Amino acid sequence: MPRTKKQFEDMRTARRVAILEAALHVFAEEGYHSASISKVSKYAKMSKGLLYNYFESKEELLKILIGSLIDDEIKMLNSILEKPLTEESFIHLINESVKTIKEHPKQWKLYFSMSFQGEVQEIMKDKHSPIQSLFAERFIQFFKDKSHENPLQQMQYFMTFFTGMKNSYIMQPKTYPIGEMKQLMIKQFITS
Repeated sequence: MPRTKKQFEDMRTARRVAILEAALHVFAEEGYHSASISKVSKYAKMSKGLLYNYFESKEELLKILIGSLIDDEIKMLNSILEKPLTEESFIHLINESVKTIKEHPKQWKLYFSMSFQGEVQEIMKDKHSPIQSLFAERFIQFFKDKSHENPLQQMQYFMTFFTGMKNSYIMQPKTYPIGEMKQLMIKQFITS
């Protein structure tokens, strides 16, 4: 009996998901440059030819994997930063960021491991530029309202700590005390 259109679409969707999950695993474990379509297709348990029916290249896979992560983060940041930061929205931003990194550790590992490479920077540039300006503006104003001597420097200090916390969790997800670090960050940057 021939497949229905819906069965065909469901099968196609399942294969795309399997390929993306395989690419995420291979890229995160071996690094983007060491990864190959052959390794991805082997991990996905399908032929390279079949994989190429779904994706043109490993670059396209990277763009989809990193792009979706960035899109989700930007959506979350935009919803929080659409208004000036308050202590409550600042805490909400920290909580949501930690939640996201815990829900998608392999994607974040890939992102952090590749964020200094040219291909990834190009993908991020178009997506990140608008939110980076708003992010800096909101945080500088927050620290200015808190009467910090140098709000720009305080924002940079916060970002260094925040990025370091996320990176540390990605490198040691089972042992890094991200909950405790989150509370220390809230105490240091918001409530003190």
